[in-house]
Amino acid sequence: MVLGDDVELLLPEKAWEFSERTPRIAAAGWLQGAVLRLGKGRVAVFGEAAMFSAQISGSEKRPMGMNHPDASENARFLLNVFHWLSGLLPPSGSSPTT
Repeated sequence: MVLGDDVELLLPEKAWEFSERTPRIAAAGWLQGAVLRLGKGRVAVFGEAAMFSAQISGSEKRPMGMNHPDASENARFLLNVFHWLSGLLPPSGSSPTT
């Protein structure tokens, strides 16, 4: 999962406190996640664990992770990752073995 040209990384001094002065750096080309085969196994690494959780935050009970309205595909994505790791989903371009 390669981040696009329009992605910025925000570096707040305190978590979740952003302003016009919050330092920002371009994150184009950075990886959000990667999967690979290693020996006889498979590895999946992701840079954001919250996308695989269902949370609410603060006294406002803001939805986060899988609860966020913009994250409607996160649960399906995580299930697909688990299926790929387990071998249930074959490598791209091949058919499942029976």
